Amino acid sequence: MNVATRSIVFVSTLNGAPWGGSEELWRVTAQRLTEQGHKVAASVCRWPQPVAQLISLRRAGVSVSERWMATSKLRSWSLRKLVRLIFDPLLCRAYPRVFKRWLSGRKPDLVCISKGWIGEDHGFMELWLAARADYVVVVQAAGEQMWPTDGEAAKLIKFFQKARRVFFVSERNRALLETQLGIEFANAEVVRNPFNVQRSATSPWPATSEPVQLACVARLDPQAKGQDLLLHLLAAEPWRSRPIAVSFYGKGRSEEGLRRLVQRLGLTAKVKFCGHTSEVAEIWANHHALVLPSRFEGLPLVAVEAMLCGRPVIVTDVGGNTEIVEQGITGFIAQAATLPHLNLAMEQAWAQRHNWKVMGKAASQRIRQIMPADPARDFADKLLWLAEKREESRVPAI
Repeated sequence: MNVATRSIVFVSTLNGAPWGGSEELWRVTAQRLTEQGHKVAASVCRWPQPVAQLISLRRAGVSVSERWMATSKLRSWSLRKLVRLIFDPLLCRAYPRVFKRWLSGRKPDLVCISKGWIGEDHGFMELWLAARADYVVVVQAAGEQMWPTDGEAAKLIKFFQKARRVFFVSERNRALLETQLGIEFANAEVVRNPFNVQRSATSPWPATSEPVQLACVARLDPQAKGQDLLLHLLAAEPWRSRPIAVSFYGKGRSEEGLRRLVQRLGLTAKVKFCGHTSEVAEIWANHHALVLPSRFEGLPLVAVEAMLCGRPVIVTDVGGNTEIVEQGITGFIAQAATLPHLNLAMEQAWAQRHNWKVMGKAASQRIRQIMPADPARDFADKLLWLAEKREESRVPAI
């Protein structure tokens, strides 16, 4: 794609964790654009510990600016709450002004705002409504429990209305947000997140069939990922007596709480914590299937990666899961993130466990039909096209 050098700015609103799957699309896209010779800058929340992905971006030539958040360095929930009560009103007034000066200095042709979920704001919504910069929005996750108030909805409608495009990672979340806002998007489009395995990835099937090894790959955050549901299921009969084990991969704000719950439920022989790993294919060399009992999602990368590696997936009917998983063919779908629904899906999966290898092959074929070869390249092309056609490409508002 032959275009002039452009200035593209990425703004991540993620403030609940140093990094997450929601950040991969803008990160990889920023790196691709930099490699193509474009000026790329990024604004993210600051955390006390170094973030490896940001270090990598800086080395690649992306100008990364970190916004200081008063609660970023506080581990105590009570202290975070107290600091928010005292300082958030001040921060919401001060930091948008500081950020506005920073953004003006970048002279962007286009700004890409990456929202992990619609509730992330911290005083920036008014800035975007007043800003002259052209921007697009990526909405990574949505959920029924994220219903906005009338005041929030009014702001969000204006915010999305002004955007050049509103990108979603699943059709389900686009429809859900239209319901929550009571509008219909005319400037929306579905894009895909990049995945962290080769498109040609394969993982050998585990040598032993028992115990059945499940991997739950997700940040340790039950509010979103539902690990507590899985633990309560494993603690009840007949699951407690069955030859089944679960490995939790990931880190998160609720790791200690989940460890205590494992102890309290007497599951130390069935459940292990494996931390974070970037070697995704190696996970599936030792596990038969993915289990992901999420309460809300976008389109989980871990499900895509498991399917690429030839594993069936057991998921809840949230986000875009049913857009990639076929019940009883490539995986199993719990109709809701509740214990009875998860139990039903797990029972269905258990009854067909001897067919999982065949299902895994079907999953690998299906996901390759759905996912583009290079999602970040495709997204970079979209952004450059919008930056090039700043006036001609405008679409009708919501």
